Amino acid sequence: MSEILRTLLTMKDRFFWSSAMVTRSGPHIRDANNVQRLWNYFVIASLPAWLIGTWSLGHQTNLAIADFQLESVPGWRAGLLNQTGIGFDAYSVMGCFTHGLLYFLPIFVVALLVGALWQALFATLRKKQPDEGLLVIAWFLALMMPATAPLYQVAMGMTFGIVVGKLIYGGSGRYLVNPALLGMAFLVFSYPSLLFGEGAWVPLAGYDQPTVLELVTDEGGLKVVSAVGYSYWQLFIGDKPGAVGVVSSLGAIVGALFLIWSGMASWRIMLGALIGLVGTALIFNAIAPGNDLFAVPWYWQLVMGGFLFAVVFLATDPVAGPMTDPGRWGFGLLVGVLTLLIRAANPSYYEGVMFAILLASMFSPLIDFVVTEMNIRRRRLRLETNE
Repeated sequence: MSEILRTLLTMKDRFFWSSAMVTRSGPHIRDANNVQRLWNYFVIASLPAWLIGTWSLGHQTNLAIADFQLESVPGWRAGLLNQTGIGFDAYSVMGCFTHGLLYFLPIFVVALLVGALWQALFATLRKKQPDEGLLVIAWFLALMMPATAPLYQVAMGMTFGIVVGKLIYGGSGRYLVNPALLGMAFLVFSYPSLLFGEGAWVPLAGYDQPTVLELVTDEGGLKVVSAVGYSYWQLFIGDKPGAVGVVSSLGAIVGALFLIWSGMASWRIMLGALIGLVGTALIFNAIAPGNDLFAVPWYWQLVMGGFLFAVVFLATDPVAGPMTDPGRWGFGLLVGVLTLLIRAANPSYYEGVMFAILLASMFSPLIDFVVTEMNIRRRRLRLETNE
């Protein structure tokens, strides 16, 4: 037990920066950056989406409180907001952000502590330094969790994601799929009501406000979205029910520009996924214009769910994705196509991008293998022709 505690203490310097052993060669390195700094870039890039999403969560909650006309709101968060004088004004940016932050922080802290415990345990048993990537896994898992998630489920999702998705394979650089995404998928199948139950997205007892994707798939297409009062730009900014990090397409685009500018994520995967989604949506529009799901235009598909968030921050995982440039194009196209197929063909799991990335990641080694073999064959033929 003392060895585990000692390992936990040594993790503090490596949490934000790096280990004493710095990787000097590829494939997960850019210039002087090491693995931990690469992951930190992803966290920094997601801050705009987090800021908007945290405000949106507080805004949706305060609107629900106003709709119910509650004289007193139960819970420790309400007591803290009342004691500080912040209150529940749905049109106070700082008030909404603070309210949303009070829901996000416990989820993030639990995920972080559980992940740190598992990493310290594995490092102690293997007699090695703790692995990198704890912050980014806990951060992105928290960004995808609904505010109503019980903390024990957060702990279970983090445990499954970091142990089954990463540590048993040897740590960073060796896993097959994104650990945060795997932990979220585990929770979706283990506790379907976590994402698909009534009242999952607005943390006020008795209040049910479905996500836009739920409205489209369950209630009758885009006409229901218009009837509810959502505008396209409102959804683009992120003023809608949903997970903190997922709701804002604007925040995801800002993060994408930062990652591309810094060279930390593949623009080929992002653009390939966009092309795949747009192309599939246009085909669906042409073959079934009367179907509520098939008739949704591609530009609405971008703002209804978490497609942009997932493509920018999860599909571009440098470990789970392909390493060849042609492979990245193919990987991105596969993610875009599968997202629309799952959304339209299996509306019970309407957020298809999560499963699309998991499925595409399983084929990532095969994609790189095919690209490499084709390149070898092309060079061999060129040499034979020259001879």
